[in-house]
Amino acid sequence: MSFFDRNKKSADNGGNHLENSEDTTQVNNNQFSSVPPYPQQSATSATAAPIQPDPQVDPNVAQNVSSNTDQSVDAHAAFNSESHITDNVPDPQNSVTPETHPADNNFSQNTSVQPDGPELNGYYYEEQPVPEKDNNDWVSTEEDLQGIINQENDVKKQLRYQLLSARSYYNYVLRSLGNDQENARTETNSQVEKINTSLKKWFDTDDMANEIFLDPNRNYFIFHDHLEVNPDDGERQMWRKLTKTFDNHGFLANTITVSYDDLANQTWTDYQNSDLVNPNSYLLNMYNDLQGRNNNVAVSPAEIPFEENYRIEHDTDKNIDKVYDEDNLIMEVARNNRGQLKVIRHYDKDKLLSRDIFDVNGVNSATQFYDPQNPNRVVRENFYRQDGTLVMIKSYTDSEPFIQLFSQGNVLISTFKNDEELIFWWLKNQALRNMQATIFVSIDSIFYKKLLELRKYSVEIIPIIMTQDQNAGIVTDLLNGTDKVTAVFAGNDNVNGYLNKNAKVKMDISTLEDVETPIYKH
Repeated sequence: MSFFDRNKKSADNGGNHLENSEDTTQVNNNQFSSVPPYPQQSATSATAAPIQPDPQVDPNVAQNVSSNTDQSVDAHAAFNSESHITDNVPDPQNSVTPETHPADNNFSQNTSVQPDGPELNGYYYEEQPVPEKDNNDWVSTEEDLQGIINQENDVKKQLRYQLLSARSYYNYVLRSLGNDQENARTETNSQVEKINTSLKKWFDTDDMANEIFLDPNRNYFIFHDHLEVNPDDGERQMWRKLTKTFDNHGFLANTITVSYDDLANQTWTDYQNSDLVNPNSYLLNMYNDLQGRNNNVAVSPAEIPFEENYRIEHDTDKNIDKVYDEDNLIMEVARNNRGQLKVIRHYDKDKLLSRDIFDVNGVNSATQFYDPQNPNRVVRENFYRQDGTLVMIKSYTDSEPFIQLFSQGNVLISTFKNDEELIFWWLKNQALRNMQATIFVSIDSIFYKKLLELRKYSVEIIPIIMTQDQNAGIVTDLLNGTDKVTAVFAGNDNVNGYLNKNAKVKMDISTLEDVETPIYKH
């Protein structure tokens, strides 16, 4: 074979080689197109089978396709085995290509199933159920926190009450100490300062009003100048509120009056029967005490001196008996409904000389002497004990002391310039002697300022303010601290609030218990 023949043959062989290469490429291309893809979203349908070459066109290709397909399936199975993922791959030999129509293609494209699971490297995983989480667990935590806050508020309320109660007690001790008890006063003030420090620490202020501390071992008195036979509505309200306040605290408060009043005991009985005061409380009247009418000593009623030449005429209009010595009027006699002597007026030549006043027992209690030049002016008053001895003289002239006090043996005990001094002496040396006492007194009392002086003798004085417009001058001194008052009874909550708001000094303030207003039938 010549060189050229070889080249020609090589060329022929080369041409055949190219043809075989093209055939091989075609077979390989058909091989890749026949491998089922990994499960993924199809453009037409999730169940559509892959397009297969027609084996009748080229048997060799069909054989290669069959061989390559088996190898591809084996490789795919091996991959799935290694990755532990099992998928249902359609068999290309058994798959049937359905007859398609344009309408079917449109339906397939529009209704293709979209997997819901996450995508990883072309695979879709079935979504696993997520354990349900309690999204309301914050509710119980919030409730626990609110419970802690409520508990803190309750504890602070308890602490506030205890601190104020303790301070109220020490304030009471300070009010009860005498001027000569400096060491005890210093120690008590130190305790008050400690309490104030705690109040500032927890509540940012110590400017809080305490309730008044009432010591069950103390003697309590309501001071009143005079018992009115027919008290007005305001006075009745005060008595009822005081009585209810003490009853609710389990205390008994007795009453002190300082006016000469022959009907004081009877009026007190009326107060008890009207529930204005506690039926078990008693009345201590200064004149009854000095004259011995509280001693329950049996006495005989007095009778008028009578002589044979006296003549008696009864005046029906005045319900009195006029006694004449011949034609001269010497006496006018008035009796009570029991026939006992009540008043005897003595005359000299028709001029009033004196007047004898008899108490409920019919005993001469006092004698008033009149100015001969002015029958309306009293110049002297003599007061007697139940046994008739002189106990006191009140003089209204400049020639002798205003008040002279005598012992039962008619020995002069002391003299006083005014009623205030006498009342102060009697309270200190007789009525409240050897007694731990607290006195409640209305700021309307004319003796209120004088009573404050008893504080240096360990007597506690607590004023009563029923209304805001009551005795403005006294209230101003109280709020400014002029009188150094540290405890007040308020008639109602409005008065309490007014005192708290305007007081420039720390005070213990308690409101009297409210009472129902009785309805009177006319």
